[in-house]
Amino acid sequence: MFEKLRRRLTLVCTAVTGLVLLIMALASLHFSVQQLSQRADEAFQGNLNAIFFYLRGQTAIDHTWLSQTEAAGGLLIRVEDNGRPFLYTYQNPQREALTSLAQQQALALYGFDCTKPPSTSLMPDKVLFTLDTGGVRYHAAVCTVPVAKGWLGVTVLKSATQEQLQIQNLCWIFAGFTAAAILCLGLFAWVFTARAIRPVEENRRRQDEFVSAASHELRSPLAVMQASAGAIQSAPLEEARRFARTIESECTRLSRLTGDLLTLAGADIHRWTIETAPVEPETLLLSVSERFEPVARQHGLSITAMLPDEPLPRCRWDASRIEQVLSILIDNAVSYTPSGGKIQLAAVRCGRAVCLTVTDNGPGIPDEQKARVFERFYRADASRSKREHYGLGLSIAKEIAHLHKGSLILEDAPGGGARFVLTLPQRIL
Repeated sequence: MFEKLRRRLTLVCTAVTGLVLLIMALASLHFSVQQLSQRADEAFQGNLNAIFFYLRGQTAIDHTWLSQTEAAGGLLIRVEDNGRPFLYTYQNPQREALTSLAQQQALALYGFDCTKPPSTSLMPDKVLFTLDTGGVRYHAAVCTVPVAKGWLGVTVLKSATQEQLQIQNLCWIFAGFTAAAILCLGLFAWVFTARAIRPVEENRRRQDEFVSAASHELRSPLAVMQASAGAIQSAPLEEARRFARTIESECTRLSRLTGDLLTLAGADIHRWTIETAPVEPETLLLSVSERFEPVARQHGLSITAMLPDEPLPRCRWDASRIEQVLSILIDNAVSYTPSGGKIQLAAVRCGRAVCLTVTDNGPGIPDEQKARVFERFYRADASRSKREHYGLGLSIAKEIAHLHKGSLILEDAPGGGARFVLTLPQRIL
């Protein structure tokens, strides 16, 4: 499913960004072609102006100048003196044919006849257009130029082949860069979407594992209850009472597990809320320690609260939530610390935060398992897998710490054992 989603996201991202890039490339190409055509038109106009300037300042036309001008500008020039073609024209049949075609088109399309005198004796009359001869395009100008002894008809052609080649090469360059850019965008989208959906994929995997583990944990007490309920009907009174106590015990386990699952489900959908109020960390620590003292005594453990010499600042926390975290940590320590062990609670100032610690001298947790103890349903080993613990408490404690914009970490205690450090800011901003 996620592989299919990745392909679709890659396709959509590539298509959208590729379309935007293509539009920008086409706009840039259009602008570049316009600039190229404009420069070609300006160059042709410059050639015309140079020809007009020369013709108006001369009483006789030099064949050498005419041939050099054609060669230098890549031009075909036909000059008619008062309607009579200049003899130089007949030296090149191609020039004669193309210039005659240009004069015919000027007459047909614009009504301009270069065999008739200009309308004024001051400025040349001219028409500019593009002549297409079936595969080859020309810039064409048909003009009448007033001179001292009358007027001259001038027809000038310049091949646009070089301009067309430049435009064609420009199109290929833009096409190549655009294709390469879209390919790079596709590769980037493939990598980016993989990273984007990785948290979703991981969340789905964890959700599946959570559902699988929850189903397994729920199945166990239900199976015991079902077996006990079936046996209680035909069992003697004493055994029936024992089966009833078993059912009651499993109901308690099931209720606790269901409560933990609902708590974590609320955290997953961000339905948890906190109500902050001024809290004295020392008072909170002593309160929790006193509450667990009878439980610790029953397990042959001692529990003490270590307070700093300097009073800690009043903090704005949700006291009930923080007590819940400390209760989870102390409950774990009570359950997994051997008889005769010690549990120590402490509170210290850590810069602008306050650190609350719960330390035991039990078997501890190996380094390779420290990062996983906060995972749901994870239990490190058999010694930490008692029936009343499902591996959800530390997950709940971690969520509460994050809700307070704090942290909860596990480290080795001096001399052996485990130490949980709950770091909370003095005030939640």
